[in-house]
Order: sequence, then structure tokens, then C-alpha cells
Amino acid sequence: MTQTRYKLIAWDFDGVLNSNVENGVFKWMTTFEQDTGLPIDSLATYLFSGRFQKAMVGEADLHELVGDWAAGHGVPHRAGEVIDYWFDKDHIPDRQTLDIVQRARRAGITNVIATNNEVYRADWIEEMGFGEHMHTVFAAGRMRLAKPDLAYFAHIEDALGHGGRDVILVDDMEENVEAARQHGWDAFHFVPGCHDALIRQLGLG
Repeated sequence: MTQTRYKLIAWDFDGVLNSNVENGVFKWMTTFEQDTGLPIDSLATYLFSGRFQKAMVGEADLHELVGDWAAGHGVPHRAGEVIDYWFDKDHIPDRQTLDIVQRARRAGITNVIATNNEVYRADWIEEMGFGEHMHTVFAAGRMRLAKPDLAYFAHIEDALGHGGRDVILVDDMEENVEAARQHGWDAFHFVPGCHDALIRQLGLG
């Protein structure tokens, strides 16, 4: 087997393996109100003013948070529907990126998901088959750490035994890319249409 440039590729999920982000907005949010009749501005304000960030690192429960919001709107019975809609509508695999993952696997490179998702969505990621492409899934909710905290990258190193420039993070958030580089990893800022550049960066061309 030929020598590879990297021993480990850490793949972000949303916006990289899953093409569900457009201009910084999750696609499920653009159709939520029209499809469910529930107010997206209210839900977004409630969740993303700090509550979801706590769920992301395992300090709060997403189902309980959405349940409290739904109860406040007089529809407590629809809390599960909200999360199902969110997860299902945001299931948009980026086939080109997944093809690159397969190329990396065939080259003998270890591939992992490195996501800032909370525990329920981490489970969903695995149930939807993304985990089958990977050695394992590292998720903020399970680790109780989130990018760009440098401890997040150290946790992955400790778990897998690879570090420094043997590892590359592929992420669509510049702050995470910069943090990975600060930690000593290589990193690639993923943007729409960058697949050919990514292949070259990974040495898979």
C-alpha cells in the first residue's frame, strides 16, 4: 500500500458529510413553519440563545428543551414531531464527500466523524448509516466537549493514538479549522464545490 499523507481524517458532519447548511442556515429551518404551522423564529430564539449549546455538550436534554418550548405554545404533544421533522428534513447526505471517504478508506486511512451534535442526533447519525463509513463517531454530547475547544481534539488523539500533522480536520466552520491548526493538526476549510481541492489536499488524486 502506498504511503498516505494522513493517518486520520476527522470529518465534520453538518455542512460536510451532510449537505444541510446553506448560507449558514440549516435547511430544515427554512421550511419548518410552512410544513408544521409552528413558529420557527420562536423555536430558534428559544433553543439557540444558549439552551441548545448546553444540550450540545451533555448539560441539557434536547427532548426536554423542545418539550418545554412546545408546552409553552400549547402543543406539548407535538414535541416529538418537531425533533423528527428537524432530523429527517436535515438528512441530505453529500454523496461526493462520502465518495471521498470511501477513497480514503481504500487507501488505508482511518476516518472518524467529529461533530458538535448532541447525543440524540449523534445516535441518529449512526442509525442513518453515516457511522458505517467511519471507524467511530465523536460527538460533543457524548464527549462533553465541543469544537473549537482544544480539549476536543486532544480527546480524539487520546482515543485513537494519532496526532499532529498525521491528522486532518475537514470542517465548514473557520473557527474550528483554526483551532485544529492551533492544536497542531492539519485542517481543511470545507466550502460548497470544494471536492476536487479536498481530494488534492488529502493526497487521493
